[in-house]
Amino acid sequence: MTATPPVSYSRRRLLQAALLAPTLGALAGLPGCSLPEQVDGTFLQPWLDHQNWTAADWQRSMKLAQRAGCRQLVVQWSGILGGPEGDWQLSDASFAMLFNAADHAGINVRVGLPFEQRWWQAIGGDETQLRSFFTDSLERARSWLAASGLTRQRRFAGWYLPYELEQYHWAEPARLQLLVGWLRDLQQAAIARGGDCAISTYFSRLQTEGSLVGLWQQVLDGTTLRPMVQDGIGVAGQDNHLALAPLLALFKQRGVAFDAIVELFRELPTAGGDGTQFHGESADFARVQQQLEWARASGAGNVLVYALEPWLTQDTPQAQALRRAWRL
Repeated sequence: MTATPPVSYSRRRLLQAALLAPTLGALAGLPGCSLPEQVDGTFLQPWLDHQNWTAADWQRSMKLAQRAGCRQLVVQWSGILGGPEGDWQLSDASFAMLFNAADHAGINVRVGLPFEQRWWQAIGGDETQLRSFFTDSLERARSWLAASGLTRQRRFAGWYLPYELEQYHWAEPARLQLLVGWLRDLQQAAIARGGDCAISTYFSRLQTEGSLVGLWQQVLDGTTLRPMVQDGIGVAGQDNHLALAPLLALFKQRGVAFDAIVELFRELPTAGGDGTQFHGESADFARVQQQLEWARASGAGNVLVYALEPWLTQDTPQAQALRRAWRL
């Protein structure tokens, strides 16, 4: 991706190299005598190379998710606008194969809108840049939704906004008000096509006067978005659960349904140490079990993982160990 964001900006960027590592075939020969760890769903972060996936590739991917107990898949985005490879989107043929494989596996699919790379510049810029991005991206999202026929797919299960919310960039009331208005308009455009709308959130380690609870109080007042809470353990470590406790308390107090996202990777140190590069490896199973215990006790309606691919499918010693322990 062009202009890589600092690591604290997003829990799930820059996984392209790992995601596209070959390996689903390695799963086929593993014994299936024991019940694997069960989760409700997983994410899939598409890249341009997914356009080359065949029906068999999609079927292997969905069978893996099925074996893990998944009843839902979140496609993080349908494409990327303004990236280094130019604008691209998953083709109708790719979506048809994905939905067909998901249907055979009994998995419902939540579809992410196209992600606009300019998001990173907009949230780091001034109010004029932010307003411009919100206006332009809303117009493009409305056009894409109007042309989309995905709601007619048998396993379509709603929309996902591929812009993760954290407290660092929205400490100023005026910026937060702009954000909420944009999210409300995006949600309304999506719901008009059928299905509900969800968005992810995480706790940023960057110092700020903003709070995640304050942000979500405003978002919940202005929208009916379904929150999906990233545990953040892959980057911030096990104590990040403590930072999320006030947000979960808010959701409980207001009776807001939400989902929890468990990260299956751990970030590795980089040479620069400035957060502009990302290197990760699959987490060990003991840590993942602790994360799953937290997620199941959090009050979440669904526990999803980020993500079976690549962190359980690539041919690294860490992924192989996690896969064996998971019994997949």
